[in-house]
Amino acid sequence: MKKRVVIKVGSMAVTDETGGVSLTKIQNLVKELESLKKLGYAPILVSSGAINSGRSFVKKPEEKKMMISFQQAAAAIGQPLLMKAYVDALQSHNSHCAQILVTHEDFKERKRFLNIRNTINRLLENDILPIVNENDTVSYEEITVGDNDQLAVMITEATDAEKLILLTEADGLFNKNPKDPDAKRFDIIDFKDDFSGVKFAAKTSIGRGGMDTKLKAVRKLTPIGVDVIIGTFLIDSPLTRLLEHKGGSLFKGNPERQTSRRKSWLSTVVKNEAWVVVDEGCYLAILKGNTSLLPIGIKKVHGTFKRGDVIQIKHKNKSIAVGISEFDYREMDLIKGKKSTEISSLMASPPSKVAIHKDNLLLKADH
Repeated sequence: MKKRVVIKVGSMAVTDETGGVSLTKIQNLVKELESLKKLGYAPILVSSGAINSGRSFVKKPEEKKMMISFQQAAAAIGQPLLMKAYVDALQSHNSHCAQILVTHEDFKERKRFLNIRNTINRLLENDILPIVNENDTVSYEEITVGDNDQLAVMITEATDAEKLILLTEADGLFNKNPKDPDAKRFDIIDFKDDFSGVKFAAKTSIGRGGMDTKLKAVRKLTPIGVDVIIGTFLIDSPLTRLLEHKGGSLFKGNPERQTSRRKSWLSTVVKNEAWVVVDEGCYLAILKGNTSLLPIGIKKVHGTFKRGDVIQIKHKNKSIAVGISEFDYREMDLIKGKKSTEISSLMASPPSKVAIHKDNLLLKADH
C-alpha cells in the first residue's frame, strides 16, 4: 500500500501575485506530484488559489462589508480556472484529478465526514489525484474552515495520512523573520516543543494564513503521531527535497500514535478562534479527568461557534483541552458562571445542563 501524504500549497504557489492562474507553477507542481507516486507515495493535494485566480474578473467593492461577497464571487470564477489548469497539466502525464470542495460543517457532521473519507479512498485506489479546497462560495464566519492549513490538518486525519507537507515562501520555521541575515532555521523539532518565543514574519499579501496558522496546524497533528514538514516552494523539486530532509523544518510526530479515531478527530477539527476560559477550580477538575465542563466554571467566551462545534478550553491563556460544545457562543455567554440549575430560567428548552460533556472532552497531551 502506498504511503499517503497530504500536500498543502498556498495561493502564491499556484497563482500570480497580480491575479490569475500560473500555468508554469502548476505544471511544476504536478511534475513533482507525479514523481512522488514513483517513490511510493499516494499524494493528496490541498490547494488554495481560487480567489486569487478569479479576482481580476470582479470589480473590488469600496465598502468593506461587501468584501465577503467579492471574495465568494472571485472564488466561483477562479475555482474552475484553477481546476482546468490542474486537469491540463495532469493530462500531459496521462493522469487525472478530482475536485473536492468542503466546509467545516462537512467534518463536524459524522456522515458527511465519512463520505469525504470514502470518496478520497476510492480516488486513491484508482490512482486519481484528489484536489481539496474550501468551498469559499458558500462559506461564512460560522462554517468556514478559516484557512487551508487547518483544512489540510483535517484532511490528513480523515485519510490516515502519515505526513503533511506545508509549502510556503519561508523554508521552514526560523527563530525570527527569515529575511534577517542572522535568522536560524529549526531543522528537526520534537512534538513537545513550545514556540511561544518565536517572532513570526507577516503572512503574504494574498494568502489568509501565515507561520502562526501553520504552527497551529502542527500542534494539532504531531501530538497524535503525524509528522509535519514546512518548507519553501521557491526552489526546484520542493517536495522530494523536503522528503529527503534536504531543507525545511521537520516536526516529529508523537512516536505513540493516537489509535482512537474519535480522539484524533477531536484534536483536528477544533476551531482555532473559538474557546472558553475557565477558572482555577474548573481547571483542576478537568485535569483530574472524568468530569464534564460546567457553566459555573466558565469565566469568558471567545469567538463564534455553534452547538456541536469543537472548541478549546483555556486557562491562563493556555489551551488545556478541547471538546464538543453543547451550546452556541451566544448561549454559552449567557450561562457562563451560572449553576446548572439556573440554566432553565435563562433560556427556554436548554439542550444540556453541562457546557461540554465529559464523553466529548479531550485533555491535551501536555497535561
